Amino acid sequence: MVVGVIKNMITGSKSTDKSREDKYDEEIAAFVNQEYESRKSGRLPFELQWRLNIEFLNGNQFLDIDPTSVSIQEIPTMYWYQEREVFNQMATIYETRVAQLSRTIPMLKVRPASQDDGDISAARVSSSLLQSTWHEEDMDVIWDDLCAWTELTGTAFIKNVWNKDKGRTVMIMRVPKEQQENKASNGDTEHASQLLEGEYEDVELKEGDMDVCVVSPFEFFPDNNFASSLKACHSVIHAKAYAIKDIEEIWGVKVEPEKVDVMTLQQIQAGLGGIGYSVGGYRGKSMQLKNHAIVKEYYERPTKKYPNGRFIVVSNNKVLSLSELPYKVGDDGKRDFPFVLARSIKKPAQFWGGSVLERIIPIQRRYNALRNRKAEYLNLVAMGQWYEPEGSLDEDVELDNSPGNIIRYRPVNGGKPEPVSFPNLPASFENEIQTLLNEFTAISGVSELSRYSQAPSGVKSGVALSIANEQDNTRISNTASNLAQCIKLMGKQWLRLYRQFVKEPRVLRTVGRDRDVEVSDWTVSQLKSDDVIIENSSALAETPAQRRQMVFDMLTAGLFNKEETSPISNATREKILEMLEYGNWEGSMMEMQRLQEQKAKRENMRFKQGQPIMINDYDDDVLHIEMHNRLRMSAEYEDILNSPQGMEIDQMLREHIEMHRQRIMMRQMEQLQQQIAVQQSQTTTNGGKNQ
Repeated sequence: MVVGVIKNMITGSKSTDKSREDKYDEEIAAFVNQEYESRKSGRLPFELQWRLNIEFLNGNQFLDIDPTSVSIQEIPTMYWYQEREVFNQMATIYETRVAQLSRTIPMLKVRPASQDDGDISAARVSSSLLQSTWHEEDMDVIWDDLCAWTELTGTAFIKNVWNKDKGRTVMIMRVPKEQQENKASNGDTEHASQLLEGEYEDVELKEGDMDVCVVSPFEFFPDNNFASSLKACHSVIHAKAYAIKDIEEIWGVKVEPEKVDVMTLQQIQAGLGGIGYSVGGYRGKSMQLKNHAIVKEYYERPTKKYPNGRFIVVSNNKVLSLSELPYKVGDDGKRDFPFVLARSIKKPAQFWGGSVLERIIPIQRRYNALRNRKAEYLNLVAMGQWYEPEGSLDEDVELDNSPGNIIRYRPVNGGKPEPVSFPNLPASFENEIQTLLNEFTAISGVSELSRYSQAPSGVKSGVALSIANEQDNTRISNTASNLAQCIKLMGKQWLRLYRQFVKEPRVLRTVGRDRDVEVSDWTVSQLKSDDVIIENSSALAETPAQRRQMVFDMLTAGLFNKEETSPISNATREKILEMLEYGNWEGSMMEMQRLQEQKAKRENMRFKQGQPIMINDYDDDVLHIEMHNRLRMSAEYEDILNSPQGMEIDQMLREHIEMHRQRIMMRQMEQLQQQIAVQQSQTTTNGGKNQ
């Protein structure tokens, strides 16, 4: 039974009648169940294609979609001798594409809202927070699952929600036992008195944290299968099978078990599993999960009737939860769905993405048929056939090709039995096989170089191999770009969820470039920008060999040389590496410069507070002068000059810069004196030799 306060918040009405409240629950549950069944039937044509992809991938390739029964049926054999072997080319294509996509882990980074020092510092905090969340949520595994699902069905989803039971323990509270509270609230006066006896339990109050998972398309039900994106949907349903005990533990409601078909919605299984369909079992008998029920989460965007949207959780005609849409993950702090859509191949005016597997199914059918007809022909030649003149054999004699068989016959004028001679296998068989293999490559974008790690037939030069490899990367780059957009939107939702739910300062632990654990505090006010980018987006379609070659090319170009021995300055070097999207490599050579910049920025902060600062022997005078002058040219400094302490602060800053300049001049004088001394020494030595 839904709590009345929550209902009042959603409906704006107030009810004290218990039977009326139960009737309201039934109406809500009936509404969600009706939407679920309607969307399930509307999604069936797409679902059948996903099932067919899974069956073909697992070697069950003599199946097809029957439009009459709207199901997948086995294609019957025409003759008893018909070969039905499977020569699965789709499996290697699928595994190769998944490996290419998942080998490079995306690196999330936040761009600052402006060039202001505060915005730049805030962007670094946000970037570190994204990296920390990636590792804590074990996103490497989720990334692999996302690539696998998108390549298998063409579509997958990432769900980003806030779990109040995760994170560090803030405090421990002593509360009455939940069972006693339920009995007392239900009018059980016999046990309600136990509340006065002091029976309490300790409950840990967590600070809460992100909860991320991959949702397969089998669990997702949009309101429009032909919407161009998730933004075009008004409401969605996420349906998932739970054990009865888990439902009671999570939502505190007892639900009767229902028939849950393992072919539709189920919990994790072996093989592909996930919350989806069992591997290669579609033709088998349908099995039911025991003590399970389907939990349907209904998400509805804000409307005039429901300004904050709706979030309804229903299971087996019972309402488990009813509230407004809980997550402000949309633009400008709007409430939105906590899902991110990932598609392998985008289709115009269609919600569900396409998969390469469904495109090569016709070629796989043709390839199997051709190889099987070839095997049947070889069997026919090996076993042979016989011409038998009528009456030439005894009645008890049967012709076969077993070794050592003796054939007795009657010598008559009609002749004796003779084997049938067969022509050679036509060359068109081999030509057609090669044509189909080329079509596999053309449609899938995976060549022999990627699948078998060998050069294609007829390709011998290194230039040709490089072109073939580049073509493979070009074809898969479209899918890599779609996945990159999904990951960027996921990062935006992470930052927005942190801004919504984090109230107190938190500790951020990150691993530095030297594998040192860095600990720092952060607050929500520092999460100013959510302009998330992927720093290594182009690397999603590159091979490790290509990246290694790029390192050698940059070594040859002198990008890793010291500034003293290279015509390229550190600033130019950093810009070049950033344009090449190798920004994570300049850290070791630029670390000292970054430390100097950070120290100069801290000095600027102290100057703005009116604190005098002395120079240090390890300061980079040129860089410090540049950073201090940058402060003097900012609009913020103009406001400081107009303040009561403005002139005093300006005088302190001028004197500080002058101290840096004097030390530069002193060092230049020392270098000049050393050069003069060296020249005089050389002159004296040469003069002595001349004498």
